[in-house]
Amino acid sequence: MRERLQALSARRAQLVAQARAEREALAGYLARTEAATVWLDSALRLLAEAKRHPVWVVGGIAAAVALRPKRALRWLANGWSLWQASRGLRLWWRRLEPVLAAAATAPAPRA
Repeated sequence: MRERLQALSARRAQLVAQARAEREALAGYLARTEAATVWLDSALRLLAEAKRHPVWVVGGIAAAVALRPKRALRWLANGWSLWQASRGLRLWWRRLEPVLAAAATAPAPRA
């Protein structure tokens, strides 16, 4: 009986150490993604503000076209390409999402 308790105690200590290491690894991942999340939040706030004041956006675009028409056309082409790529990624994600959801809800194989 005592040997079994010692084995359980050793296993528990091993699991506690493993959990601590996993928590530290997760904290590292979250710290790295925090900077990207902050950038995304500020970009979304800027977009929401631009939606509330469309006249300012149109005025800024008109000024950019008037001052630098070649550069404005280049930006327009780049923006169009980026928009097309985002649409393609959204379609790809919509096709992949059900497969990922099914895989996430499937029972894990036993070892």
